[in-house]
Amino acid sequence: MITVRLPSTLRVGPGDTLDVTDHVATIAQLIDVLDRRIPGFREQLDDSVFNFAVNDEMLLYRARDRQLADGDTVEIVPTISGG
Repeated sequence: MITVRLPSTLRVGPGDTLDVTDHVATIAQLIDVLDRRIPGFREQLDDSVFNFAVNDEMLLYRARDRQLADGDTVEIVPTISGG
């Protein structure tokens, strides 16, 4: 099982955590599963204002290629910018 933590801008229900029991090997596959569960989810992520963290490790490059294992926690984190 993969635990997914969503930011408030992507929440689709009362909680901020989803459990994914489908077999997923990468974040890209996880996004596919989430898009099937939450139609339009992928389009929201294509806004390029979100990063991913796996087990509290922020992924800055090629995040969608990151391998996942059972028990991982994936957090979708809004990008913070400023000047």
